[in-house]
Amino acid sequence: MITRRTFLGRGLGAAAALSSLGKAAEAWAAEEVRSWSPVIDTMTPDGPDFDAGAALAGGLTAAVLDLRLFPRNFPKALESLQAWEAAFKRPDSRFFKVLKAGDLGEARRQGKLGIILACQDAAILDSSTFSVNDRNLENLRQFYGLGLRVLQLTHNERNAVGDSFREKIDAGLSILGEAVVKEMNALGMLVDLSHCSDQTTFQAIRLSAKPCAVTHAGCRSLYPSLRNKPDEVIRALAEKGGYFGIYNMSVWLTDGETSSAADVLDHLDHVVKVGGIDLAGFGSDGPVLGDPTPQKEKAEGLQGYIRRNQGLPGGEPLHGHVSVAELETPKRMEIVAAGLAKRGYKEDAIAKLLGGNFARVFGAVCG
Repeated sequence: MITRRTFLGRGLGAAAALSSLGKAAEAWAAEEVRSWSPVIDTMTPDGPDFDAGAALAGGLTAAVLDLRLFPRNFPKALESLQAWEAAFKRPDSRFFKVLKAGDLGEARRQGKLGIILACQDAAILDSSTFSVNDRNLENLRQFYGLGLRVLQLTHNERNAVGDSFREKIDAGLSILGEAVVKEMNALGMLVDLSHCSDQTTFQAIRLSAKPCAVTHAGCRSLYPSLRNKPDEVIRALAEKGGYFGIYNMSVWLTDGETSSAADVLDHLDHVVKVGGIDLAGFGSDGPVLGDPTPQKEKAEGLQGYIRRNQGLPGGEPLHGHVSVAELETPKRMEIVAAGLAKRGYKEDAIAKLLGGNFARVFGAVCG
């Protein structure tokens, strides 16, 4: 039987013997990862048309899937959820709809990829009507009934729920936003604060009766963009038993002319040092199977966004890269694991960082 000790021993040996993290990760059989720990990418914007088998072979056991829709509004969200429901019901489907913590284990037993449905913008709840009725909360309940389990309060823009990280004035949660957080607690939905402003983030953490999550962000102490979170947020999340996932958006991780897995690991290290080993994880903010587009081409594609947002948070100058190229693969979690092992993390700690921490928070919130 493969044990955690056997798995880590092989990984450490490979990492020491080979010159790159990518080659080291190839020596780590994906089935060994799945045999002892949930491996969860906590933010992957994608649709139900990728190869779940390839994700499983790469070592993933589950993924938080942001609904692929634009603009993020009520009717588009309904369409996307219905598309996912059809994908779950296909006779040959390798997708497993995860509604509660126990479903993560059931997905593994059935050899399927666990899918935790999410949306990165509470604008899908529609324009605020909270002064006269509960229509927004009724919409939230409808989405919950359709399988949505993670909802980010704001994306890049201010909405009826609260302020995003890009606003000139940070007013935090709205009155509707407070009601939404309370209703998400009551339903069993995870409050995601990744793109939220500082005040929206702090107020939601304080208000929520259950742990909150930052599914994908970086550390402001290491790269000073308001898209990243300050140490005070890291501590506040940790105090309430929450989760903080580091993303693969190197554009907001380092100002170096090149990027590597070490940049992601540096931010993971920082979260662990500030908030503890039970807080951190990895949420790539990229497609489940990765995006092999050359970094130069990616940077050129992002220039329009940078020009449009020049001088605003998130519009910082580009440095020739958008993401860490070596992590644009279905095996990225194995590469992260190998890097953690090389930095001296022990087997139980790596298990937590690969997905165990998120699984714990998901269970505490969603049952």
